[in-house]
Amino acid sequence: MLPAMRSPALAGWSIVAAFALIGAAVLATAWSTRSTVVEASAAVRSGQALAVEQSVRADLADVGHPPTADDLAAILHDHDADGLRYIASLEHGRIEDEAGKPLGSDLDPSIHGHAGAGPTRHVATVGDRVRVESRLPFRRAWGEGGHAWWVVMEIEPVEAEALRAAATRNLEIGTLAALTLLGVAIAMVRRELNRRAEDHARERERRLASLGEMSAVLAHEIKNPLASLKGNAQLLVGMLPQGEKPRAKAERVVDEAQRLEQLTQDLLAFAKHGEIKREVTDIGELLASCAQDGVTIETPPGAVRWPIDRERMHQVISNLIANAVHAGPPVRACATIERDRLVVAVADRGPGVPEADREKIFEPFYTNKTHGTGLGLSVARRIVVLHGGTIGVSVDPAGGAVFRVEIPR
Repeated sequence: MLPAMRSPALAGWSIVAAFALIGAAVLATAWSTRSTVVEASAAVRSGQALAVEQSVRADLADVGHPPTADDLAAILHDHDADGLRYIASLEHGRIEDEAGKPLGSDLDPSIHGHAGAGPTRHVATVGDRVRVESRLPFRRAWGEGGHAWWVVMEIEPVEAEALRAAATRNLEIGTLAALTLLGVAIAMVRRELNRRAEDHARERERRLASLGEMSAVLAHEIKNPLASLKGNAQLLVGMLPQGEKPRAKAERVVDEAQRLEQLTQDLLAFAKHGEIKREVTDIGELLASCAQDGVTIETPPGAVRWPIDRERMHQVISNLIANAVHAGPPVRACATIERDRLVVAVADRGPGVPEADREKIFEPFYTNKTHGTGLGLSVARRIVVLHGGTIGVSVDPAGGAVFRVEIPR
């Protein structure tokens, strides 16, 4: 059964891996696109700035005279959609008129020289803008003597920023899509695993129902011989003198017959989903009553008292201790309180329980023993579940196996 459960789980996680790879591909594509756009945006910034500069130079040439502040304001307004945020005219390296608010304030006087000397354009980055300082041709410019007129512009590269913003949005959408794919895959796997777990639980309940039918048949078959055995043993006890060994042995037979009778009734109640009857019980005393020779009992200082069905939990713990003694001594049984839960652990030094069998051993009629019905651990689990608790087995670090029962208050 366990390998069959592993295969769907493995297939489920392969679906998650496939969705994760698809999401990673989407994310990688979005990231690559954004990186390409970011690299290309530098060229777009420069191209936009130079295009605006050429348009502004043409507008200045059409003015026909040295531009005033109103002329510059009109040009700034006309090219606002193109990203022009500041414009100024310079003469002899000094700002004559300007419009807008600059981000940069430092001008390099070495490039604002004579009309026939030095570069005709200077481009720099100022904050998120591109600054272009452009010299106007002397023959078409305004001015007298041998000096040159310059125009300074600060341009916000709106097209480049729009491209970067679009690429960033695509990356965010790709990231969201990748996470959504991964979430959907995980949700699908969890739903499938839950469905299979429910199917497994229904199958287990069906098998327990079969166990109930068999238990009922066995109980009816055993009931009459057991009643006869118990009645004759009680008669024998009454006939023998007090204090003699034969009487003690007869009393032992009566006690075991009564316990067998109680176990049969508990098994029937278990198979019929009978209700448990809780009573506050001294757990240390309960462990001691279940212990066999060579079994070490450990409890916290003071009495550990917990509301349980004493007789049924006696059956559970006795079964665990008997199995541990059979597996290999020394056997240790301890009770503790952890996170408002009663925890009873029974450890042995036997060969342990293989991982592949740790679920099987709690199934009805499964046993590795030469003698036995394979019902002990199945009944124990049913009783623990009726208490709202859990039972499981793990490896003891010191060697052997540890059976752990947890009962909530």
